[in-house]
Amino acid sequence: MGDQIQSGALPGDRPKARERTFREGCILGRNLGGVYRQPRWRDDLAQVVEAEIIPRLMLAHRSEIRPRRPSGRLADTDDIGRLATLMLAQADRNALPEIRDLLEGGMPLAEVLVGLMAPTARHIGRLWEEDACDFVQVTTAMARLRRLVHDLETLCLDPLPVDPASRRVLLVPAPAETHTFGLTLAAHFFAEAGWEVTTSVDNHLADALERLRAEWFDVVGLSLSCDVCLDRLVAAVPVLRRASRNRDLRVIVGGPAFHGRPDRVRLVGADAAVDDARDAPEIVQSLLDLRIRAC
Repeated sequence: MGDQIQSGALPGDRPKARERTFREGCILGRNLGGVYRQPRWRDDLAQVVEAEIIPRLMLAHRSEIRPRRPSGRLADTDDIGRLATLMLAQADRNALPEIRDLLEGGMPLAEVLVGLMAPTARHIGRLWEEDACDFVQVTTAMARLRRLVHDLETLCLDPLPVDPASRRVLLVPAPAETHTFGLTLAAHFFAEAGWEVTTSVDNHLADALERLRAEWFDVVGLSLSCDVCLDRLVAAVPVLRRASRNRDLRVIVGGPAFHGRPDRVRLVGADAAVDDARDAPEIVQSLLDLRIRAC
């Protein structure tokens, strides 16, 4: 298995000919040969750990002041490769000491989460796409990553109370969307900026609609990774607005489907698009400031 693991392309390498295209991945995530594939993605770190655990972890550290780009040691391809190998090893090995060494060696917490664990999850997914590892290995590796993030949460967590006066954002995947890592990054930076963040992984929007009817949100953020589901998002945005208790709800969108396509922001009926999750709080704040000035 070790030789196969090394065959996977690390970030920056050219995709191999056998690799499924991004669009194909979206379609495969929904239906392949009549077999529903979503449970595989539901078990992925991007759907569970990244959507639920990391935002709580970053919320606890939201008062820490840091530059826009993390200072200190950055994760590199060697770090990603080592962590992926640990996660895919036949024997279950404790990776927390290595993560602790990285933290003590100057790697910021945000870099461990965003620059190391997230690329490791994508790298393992790429190995699966290349048939360099099988479903059982990927599922086991993602479970180990999930446990590692829980361990890191225990190691670093210092909870702070949420300000009851803080603004609220609801982050959800677009209808039929199966990738949620972008939402995780957005949740992380909203929390650091002092927002109260609610994240849903229900890509049928039932949970989002129920929350919008029952609770007050200033903003809804939706993520879309590929254009195959664009029409569903076009239909969903007005439904979300009508369901909201806030009649002046702001809607932002993000994800690869909107990169370099500003025309799609108006097409789906959103107020703004976010290319970099780090910019999400500032962009939304500018939208809300415009609303205040208009009044």
